[in-house]
Amino acid sequence: MKRFNFYLSLMLLLVCAAACSDDFDTPPMTVPTAEHKANMTIADFKAKYWQTTVNYIDTVKDDDIIQGYVTSSDESGNIYKSLYISDGTGGLTISINQNSLYNTYRIGQKVVIPMRGYFVGKYNGQQQLGYPQYYEKGLVWEATFLPSAMWQEMVEIDGLPDLTMVDTTVVSISDFQGKTDDATLLKYQGKLVRFNNVSFADADGTITFAESGSTTNRNIVDADNNTLVVRNSNYASFRGEALPMGKGSVVGLLSFYATRANSSGTWQLYLRSIDDCIGFSTDTKGRETDPYTVEEAKDVQNLDKSGWVKAYVVGAAGPEVTTISSNSDIEWKAPTTLDNTLILADDPECTDYTKCLIVPMPQGTPFRTQANLKDNPAVYKTVIYVYGRLATYMGMDGIVDNSGSTSEFKLSVVTGGVTQFKDDFEESAIKSDWTNLQVLGNKKWYRTSFNNNGYAAMTGYKGTPPFDSWLITPALDIKNATSKTLTFRTQVNGYGSSTSVFEVYVLNSLDPSTATVMTKLNPTIATAPASGYSSWAESGTIDLSQFADGSYYIGFRYYATNDANFATWCLDDVAFGYGEGGSTGDDPTTENATRADFETLNSGTATSKYGTYTTTQGWTATNCIVLSGGTADSNPTFTFIGFVTGSTTEYAFAPTLNGKTSAVGTLVSPTLSGGISKLRFSYGAAYNESQLSFRVDIKQNGSVVKTWTVTNTSVTKAEVYSFEEEVSGVTGEYTIEITNLCPSASTSNKDRVSIWNLNWDTAE
Repeated sequence: MKRFNFYLSLMLLLVCAAACSDDFDTPPMTVPTAEHKANMTIADFKAKYWQTTVNYIDTVKDDDIIQGYVTSSDESGNIYKSLYISDGTGGLTISINQNSLYNTYRIGQKVVIPMRGYFVGKYNGQQQLGYPQYYEKGLVWEATFLPSAMWQEMVEIDGLPDLTMVDTTVVSISDFQGKTDDATLLKYQGKLVRFNNVSFADADGTITFAESGSTTNRNIVDADNNTLVVRNSNYASFRGEALPMGKGSVVGLLSFYATRANSSGTWQLYLRSIDDCIGFSTDTKGRETDPYTVEEAKDVQNLDKSGWVKAYVVGAAGPEVTTISSNSDIEWKAPTTLDNTLILADDPECTDYTKCLIVPMPQGTPFRTQANLKDNPAVYKTVIYVYGRLATYMGMDGIVDNSGSTSEFKLSVVTGGVTQFKDDFEESAIKSDWTNLQVLGNKKWYRTSFNNNGYAAMTGYKGTPPFDSWLITPALDIKNATSKTLTFRTQVNGYGSSTSVFEVYVLNSLDPSTATVMTKLNPTIATAPASGYSSWAESGTIDLSQFADGSYYIGFRYYATNDANFATWCLDDVAFGYGEGGSTGDDPTTENATRADFETLNSGTATSKYGTYTTTQGWTATNCIVLSGGTADSNPTFTFIGFVTGSTTEYAFAPTLNGKTSAVGTLVSPTLSGGISKLRFSYGAAYNESQLSFRVDIKQNGSVVKTWTVTNTSVTKAEVYSFEEEVSGVTGEYTIEITNLCPSASTSNKDRVSIWNLNWDTAE
C-alpha cells in the first residue's frame, strides 16, 4: 500500500503551494483517510494465527484487515522499535526497525493494516506482527523487526489522533500472574493496563528506575504481595529518576517473555513515560537528603512508612530487658553492656525514653560491628543516619528491618575497622562492605571482568555529567594494623577525555562532604594510551602510618565534568595491611596487554558496504564490512558481538572478512613493537555461513615467523568462538595479518568471518 507515502507527498505539496502564494491564509488541513476497512477484530486475528510454541512465524494468506488505535509511545526511549495498538477487543505488538515512531504514530492515532501477504508470529513468547528470521541455534523461525519500508507499505493512517479511543484496562496482578495458558496470553499480551494501589518494592528515595549500564527490572507490589516486573531501559529519559514512593497507580503495556517451550515465562510491564506512574507521594521526607527527625519518625510509627532517620546515639537497651517501659531500662552511657541495640534522640543529652527510638542491629553485620556502643564508645552522642521501617520494637517506638549493610547506615565517626583487607573483585558484584557513593551524575562503580579476571570499573559513557562517584572501603583499623600499607592496581581507557580524573583519598567519613580528614594520596596509577586500554599499573606500596591514630576509609574517586567522551577507569586487587606487594595481581597475562582499535573503523559507524577501512592506529581491513554489537539483530549490528572487553556499555566493532574468491578479505595490523607473547580475539559468523577458515600470520621484515590456520566446518550462526595462542620468540617489531581462506571457493559473498576484541600481550 502506498497510502502512507501518498499522504506525505500531499502534505509536502500543500506546504510548497502555501510558500509560493501571495495568499497568507492558512491552507485547509488534509485529514488522512484509509483505503480499507477492518473486517475482523484484533482479538479474532490473534486467535486465528495463534500458536502455542514460544517462537514461530506465519504468512497471512487471507484478506484479513485489522485496525487499532496506537497505545504506545517510544518518545521516552523505554520502548524500543515497537508499536502497540488496540481496538478494545485486544492489544497487538508490532515490531518495526525504526526509531522515533512517536513522531508519526501519536497515542490515539487510528491505523488500518491489510495483512494479506505479511507476517505474524512470536518472538520469545510475545505474539506480534514482524518479519521472518531463522534462529539457527534454536532451530526455529521467529518474528523479528519489520523493515521500515515494508511497514510503510502495509499501514494506512486514518484520521487524526483521538485520545478518547485509547482503551486502558484496570487489572490486578493476580489476573495473569503465573498464568501461561493460551486464553490468558491472548487476552493480556500487548494490552494497555492500569494497576491501582501498588507500590515499587525497591523504592527508598534513592534507587532509580534503571541502572546506568543495563536494562533493569523493578517490581511493583500489590496489597496481597503479588509482584510484577516493570522493565526499564537504561536509555529511557527517566532512567535516573528515583522510584516513586508510597502507593499509587501504574499504567503500562503488558508483554510476556519466555525463552523455551518448557519455560514458565515472565510477565513484564513497559512504561511509556514517567507520567505512567500516577498518584504516588511527592513527599521527600524520609529520603537520605531529607531524613526524619526522631520526633517526625515517632509521629508516623506503624503506618507502613520506611525511610532515613538522622539522630544522636544516646544509649542502648540494658541487659535482660525485653520490654522498655522506663528510663531505667536503658543504659545512657558508653561503653554499654550489650552490643545489639542503639537508642536515638534529637538531643545528644536526652535521657527520656519517650522522646527516643530504638534500633536493633542484626548480628554479624557491619552495622553492629561498627556502631555498637559496647565496642565503639566513640559513637556515643554522635550523629548517625539509619534506614528502616518505622515500627514498634521492644515496646517502644523504633526503626526495624535494617539489613545491617553499609548502604543502610552512616556514622559521623570512624569506628572499629579491620587490620587487614583484601578484595580482588572475583565475586559477581561489588561486595556489600564497600560504599558505592554517587555524589554527582547518574553513574556508579560496577563490577565487570575480562579474561576471567574480575575488577571494579567506572565510566561516564552514556551518562549525565558532571560525575563524582566514590568507591569507599570499609573502615580500616590503621592504628592496630601490623602493616600500615595500601596497594592496588589500575587500568584506564582514556577515550580522548580531557576532564576524567581518578583520585585516591584517606577519609574519616563515608560522606566526603562531611569528612574532616580528606587527604589525597599520590600512588602510581595507569596512564591512558592514545587508544584502547592501558596495561595494569601497580600503585606501589603506600605508607599510611601518618594515620596511625585510629581508623579511616580509603576512597577511590572518579570525577569528570562535561566532555565529548569519558574515560573508563578500572580498579583491582585492593589490599591493606599485607605489607609490600599486597596487591595480588592474579592475571599476569593481561598486565602488558594492548588492543586493536576496531571501534574507530569507518569513523565509528558500522556498515554492511564492502570496502577498505582503516583504524586510527592503522589496522587495515580490505574487502570487509564493519559490524558491531547491539541490543538487537539488525544488520549491520548483531547482539552476539557484544561489548568491548572490560565494558558493559560500549559495543565492540568487528571487521568482517569476505570469503569471495575474487575479493578475499584481509585484516592487517600496523607495525607493532615490544614483541608478542600471546594473541587472542573473538570470531564468529553473523550470516548463514556453513563453514569458516582463515589464517593468522605474524610477520617480521615481511617473512612469516608464526602461523595458525583456523577451520570450522560446522559453524553455528551467532555463536562466539575464541582464538587464543601463546607466541614465543617474537621480539621487537612485527605485524599481525589475518586472511580469509575462502573454503567454499565461491564467486559470491561467502564464508564471511567477523573478528572482534583482538588484543595481545607484549613480550618485553
